[in-house]
Amino acid sequence: MEFDIGTLSIILVVGLLGLIAIGVPMGFASGFMGAVLVFLYIGDHALGILLSRYYSLVVTYSFLSVPLFIFMASLLERSNIAKDLYDALNAWLRKTRGGVGVVTAIMATIMAAMSGIIGGEIVLLGLIALPQMLRLKYDQDMSIGIICASGSLGTMIPPSIVLIIYGLTTETSITMLFQEAIVPGLMISSLIIIYILIRTRLQPHLAPLSDEPALTFKEKMSYLTRSFTSNWNSGYCFGFNLFWNNWYH
Repeated sequence: MEFDIGTLSIILVVGLLGLIAIGVPMGFASGFMGAVLVFLYIGDHALGILLSRYYSLVVTYSFLSVPLFIFMASLLERSNIAKDLYDALNAWLRKTRGGVGVVTAIMATIMAAMSGIIGGEIVLLGLIALPQMLRLKYDQDMSIGIICASGSLGTMIPPSIVLIIYGLTTETSITMLFQEAIVPGLMISSLIIIYILIRTRLQPHLAPLSDEPALTFKEKMSYLTRSFTSNWNSGYCFGFNLFWNNWYH
C-alpha cells in the first residue's frame, strides 16, 4: 500500500501529538514516528539501512565529544562555578539599568561556550538569574524572555552539540561549522544585550534600579578573581576544541 506525502504528514502529526499526550519524551516520539514513516514509505528493508546509519554515526570518533560536553554541562550545573560567575558579573553591572538582564545574557554566552547544550543552560539560568530579576521587580515576561532567548545560544556558539551531530550526519567539516558559527552566535548575543539596554531605558518600569549600595573597585575585583576558573575553563575548551579539530583534519 502506497501513501502520498499528505497522508504521511497527517500520520506524522497525529502520531507525534498522541505519543506526547501519553507522556512519551519528544526524542523517542520523533524517532519512533520517523521509523514508522520509513517503514510505510519505503518498506521494511529500509529499517536495516536506518539502523546501519545510526550505528555508523554513533561509532564515529568525533561523536565522542557529545557525551563529554553533556558531562561538563552536568558538572557546571552541580557546582558553584555558574553562581560565582553570575555574582562576579552582577557586581560590575548591578547599578546599571537592566544590568541583571545583561548579566544573564553574558553568562548564557559563556555557558554556551562551556557546555554546548540548551536544556541544562536554561534550567541553570532559571534557578540563578530568574529569582534575582524577580526580586528586583523586573517585568516577569521580559525576565523569562531574556532567559529563553539567551539560553538558546547553546545551539549556535561552539562547541554546539547540534553542530557536531549535523556535521556528522551531513559529512560536513565540524571545524568549518564551528568557525562559521562563532560570529553569528556572538552577533545574536550582542543584539540581545543591546535590546535589553535600549528597552529598559525606553521603559524604565520594566527594570528598576537596585537599592543595594554600589561596591568598591576592590570588592568587584574580588568577585572577578573568584570567577577566574569559569572564564579560564570556557576559553580553554573553546580554544582547544578549534585547535584539535584543525590539527586532526
